[in-house]
Amino acid sequence: MRPTAALLLPLLLTPALTAHGQASTPTPTAAPCQFPPGPLPERTRAVFLLDTSGSMRGIGDGKANIFQAVKTTIDDYVHAQQPDRAVLVTFDNGVRSQKTFDAPATNPEWTAHLRTLSADGRNTHLYRSLHAALRPLNAADGYITTVFVLTDGIDNETPRTHTAQGALAAFTGRGPLDRLHYVALGTDIPVNARRALEGTTFADGLTLPVGRIPDLSGAGLEGGVRTVTDPTRIPVTFPDGTRLSVDAAHPGVQLAQPTVRGAQAALTLRGVPYGTPALLCAENLPALPGGVGDRSRRILVRLNVGEAPRLTWLNPAADLTLNRGEHVILRYRAAPGVALDDLRVTGLPAGVHATLERLPGSREFSVRLQNTGLRQGQTATGTLSFARAPGRPLPTLTGGTPTGTVLTPGVTPAGRDAGPTRLTVPPTSNRALDAPTLPAWLPWLLGALALIGAAVAARPFLLRWWQARQAARTAPRPTPAPPPTIEGLEYTETRALSLVTAQGESMTLHAPLDGPFDIGHLARVPHLSGLRVQQVQGGLHLQRIPTDLDVSQGARLLHAGDIVRPGTLLGLAVARRARAPHASLGDLAGLGLPLTIQADGVTVHLKGPYGQHALTLPGGVTDLGETLRSPALHGLRLGTSGPRILIVEIRPPLALYRPGDDAPLTPGTHLPATPTDLHLTSP
Repeated sequence: MRPTAALLLPLLLTPALTAHGQASTPTPTAAPCQFPPGPLPERTRAVFLLDTSGSMRGIGDGKANIFQAVKTTIDDYVHAQQPDRAVLVTFDNGVRSQKTFDAPATNPEWTAHLRTLSADGRNTHLYRSLHAALRPLNAADGYITTVFVLTDGIDNETPRTHTAQGALAAFTGRGPLDRLHYVALGTDIPVNARRALEGTTFADGLTLPVGRIPDLSGAGLEGGVRTVTDPTRIPVTFPDGTRLSVDAAHPGVQLAQPTVRGAQAALTLRGVPYGTPALLCAENLPALPGGVGDRSRRILVRLNVGEAPRLTWLNPAADLTLNRGEHVILRYRAAPGVALDDLRVTGLPAGVHATLERLPGSREFSVRLQNTGLRQGQTATGTLSFARAPGRPLPTLTGGTPTGTVLTPGVTPAGRDAGPTRLTVPPTSNRALDAPTLPAWLPWLLGALALIGAAVAARPFLLRWWQARQAARTAPRPTPAPPPTIEGLEYTETRALSLVTAQGESMTLHAPLDGPFDIGHLARVPHLSGLRVQQVQGGLHLQRIPTDLDVSQGARLLHAGDIVRPGTLLGLAVARRARAPHASLGDLAGLGLPLTIQADGVTVHLKGPYGQHALTLPGGVTDLGETLRSPALHGLRLGTSGPRILIVEIRPPLALYRPGDDAPLTPGTHLPATPTDLHLTSP
């Protein structure tokens, strides 16, 4: 989680609004200081609805030229709070533009777009634009959202087809932590908008004098999640002397002092896990000058307090000076108990690309760092970020020689250019010129004698090497241990997913909550590829099931479109011969049918509608069926012939066809580099 500024935690529910935007209940009462149930979103999103009418530049009925200053305060907020996502919506005669930026604080596209904005519109159709901006926002995508409405005017659409109540009612997908701030710049909040804001528990309003620019991180305009590393000094925006209360997801979080002192709150922690969220509350504070209503104010914090995870760097001698285009792989082993499911690399500049590689369930992982734009002498230090533990800094990289510089290379331990080698030729002298000249044939004779002596001395070693090589060729190839057979998928009451093996062992999957995902790709189990699901309100939605996979609940066979409720154990099995009339595809079952095969150098690619599998061929002849544990491919034997793949044998009923060609490929020909149909028929 990136560090973010303090957030006013919205109350859990808003009063129902009618289709025409009229409040159906009186002004809501603030809820007690109570932590919201359920998992907390891990990411923050800031949405800016910016007025681009001419009045923002003092034109027409405008009172001050504030547009550039407002753009600056938006940019200041983004760099101070570092939201994970920013949505910038401009409006005048309706929505003018709407763009989304990930990691805007370090995204050059955000800066470029903000610089190009201008205020030259003629109208302020505020409620229509607010309605359009709020409707697509949804807490189900995993974000805590803070919306800022920045305008120096009032809605002047005629005839009026949208109201303030109707615009706020469009925020139907909000979560319990989302807030909206209406900031009136040098103008009063209209009565109808004020009533609409007072009729909610998630929205508020603030009026500023003419020419004053808001501090979007200031009191009354908080949002997001504040990351805390020192619980005894938590900056807050409440006045000194304000009485506080606290609620948290762990009972070990308590107040160290009952009131705010020096604009800070203090907590004591006992046995609190790293990353525990907590809620600081100040009840019934008076409204800020120009604000709408008395509101209880909340600040959501995440307590990132704890010891760093124990990691062992396995290759500390790695060369960390990278020329442009070069990469280094750092290998680590985590101590038992260190959770690696949410491991990320953060903090690297744009000139370094990082890739994490780790097998499911393994305590070892690697970080591949590539210099894509680091200049010579420039340094970069990333961080290994854990979801529930302090981050660990990566070793510092240094940019090497830029690509394109012509050098005389010197050899380094990493085999890269060490820099230019300066060759100095000493001046000649008469003595050197007058030295006697050796016969030209003498060096050749000495070299031949040296080679003969070396060959005689090395003969016993060469003989043993040749015998070992012949034994390795004739020795049977070791059979790799078969992977655990997956026979079930458990969907627990807590909405967690686990694969169940035939031996009853359970392997937890780190399933995303914000969209559909493929079970086979997530778990790296080939025969489950194509089983696509998504977490929805009612349970687990089965979006797609491969034709060669059976998914069952008890004695009932499930189909695409079914919803599985929490607390269910599903059976998984390769489909029966009646539904898959061909030999078993084994580990490749989840690729689906039809299958194609093609060559890429000495790498074989097998592709189906739900995924693909790649295999780089070793020397000699390889039986694809045996190597890939796929009975249907037994007898398809391939070998390498220089940089290409040769078809050694194709046993019936297998057949390979080029698209549009009725004649099958025969042994002795090369495997095409274009997709080739792989025909499977009943044996």
